[in-house]
Amino acid sequence: MKRAHWCMLGAAIGLASGQAVASGFSVSYQSVSAMGSAYAGAGVLAENASNQWFNPATLAALDSTEFSVPLHQVWVDTRFKTDDDGRFLGVIPQAGTGPGDFDDVDPFVGSLFLAVPINDTMTFGLSVVSPFGTKIEYEDGWGNAYVTPPPPGGLGPVTAGDFYALESDLQTININPSLALQVTERLNLGVGLNYQKLDADIRNAATRLEGDDEAFGWNLGLTFQADDNNQFGVAYRSNLDYEVEGDITFSQAGAALSSLSGNPVAPGSYAGTADIELPASLQLSYAGNLSDRTQLLLGVEWTEWSSLDALVVESPALAFNPTEEFDWNNTVRYSLGARHDLNGSTVIRFGVAKEDSTQGTDNRSAISPDSDRTWVTLGAGFQPADNMTIDVGYAHIFVDDADINRTDKGAQLKGTYELDADVIGAQMSYRF
Repeated sequence: MKRAHWCMLGAAIGLASGQAVASGFSVSYQSVSAMGSAYAGAGVLAENASNQWFNPATLAALDSTEFSVPLHQVWVDTRFKTDDDGRFLGVIPQAGTGPGDFDDVDPFVGSLFLAVPINDTMTFGLSVVSPFGTKIEYEDGWGNAYVTPPPPGGLGPVTAGDFYALESDLQTININPSLALQVTERLNLGVGLNYQKLDADIRNAATRLEGDDEAFGWNLGLTFQADDNNQFGVAYRSNLDYEVEGDITFSQAGAALSSLSGNPVAPGSYAGTADIELPASLQLSYAGNLSDRTQLLLGVEWTEWSSLDALVVESPALAFNPTEEFDWNNTVRYSLGARHDLNGSTVIRFGVAKEDSTQGTDNRSAISPDSDRTWVTLGAGFQPADNMTIDVGYAHIFVDDADINRTDKGAQLKGTYELDADVIGAQMSYRF
């Protein structure tokens, strides 16, 4: 049967899973060459086949069959510092701090791109990427600690974090065929269709939510060369709507919590349905020639995370609808970069980017904690043969400390996440 994960959505990871360290559930690691300039100008350049992900119209500038394989290794450093003034059900004061924190998760992320010119003005493209996802594993006993009455009147000793998240594994695979058309010497158009598979497994001390589903969407874009020195790109990706079926499993602790809240549920698994919407996005790109060898790159990407307001599980076997509130904010990423051609066969890149958080203190998600972040990136491209390019890149992601204060699970989770990440990548592009 189809299985759905309710408490969260999103997804992630091409060859392996990992914490996204991006807005919401976004995964930004699709192109190593684009990462080198912090994704500035990614939707107007046509350095290789991977640029089609940012704007399908870039395919029209490629004049030979080409495939690109980007690989990223991500190291995420995440810590949680617990405050000392939490309360259980608003009454029982905190008794200390749990011994748990995070288990290390170092994701490896891969993508695949293909471009095939059909004739002088039309090019076919195909991308296989993971645009959304997260993977986080907590140690047992993390967050604010409480001593409650023993069952059945209470839960005994508990730590709040365990009831918000113990393990999050959300993945998507997106297959995106595209077609680009050179309309004039200065104007290119592109359009694509998207098939996306979502797979999720979310576990906390009370429930486990498992499931998968499929959805379809579309994307389109254009590039315009205003003159010999200035190029612009605009691209849009539609939202993806999932209607999933799956299971929600209540543990003994989850059943006890449901009884305390006045909606008793016996331990076990229950079938249900839920609607999930992954966000639409709009990307603006600019590339300007400062000289024959140097380009200034700019980028702005807007993502409509406000469409993810709440996740409601409907099950005829339950007397209530388990609900996870999101109420996330739309986000914008601003990128500035440069690209310099050293000698015709070697390119160096650098960039900086500032990205908003989807979340605040009262709606921060333990399943995928998110905060404002700044990217600093370096990259280079080499041409060891006429038909091959190798790109390498490095990014350090500075993430602002992120406070959380949640009480919707009964046990107050109050403290601060401290996150940062390092990413290295390598990409081979081969032309036939």
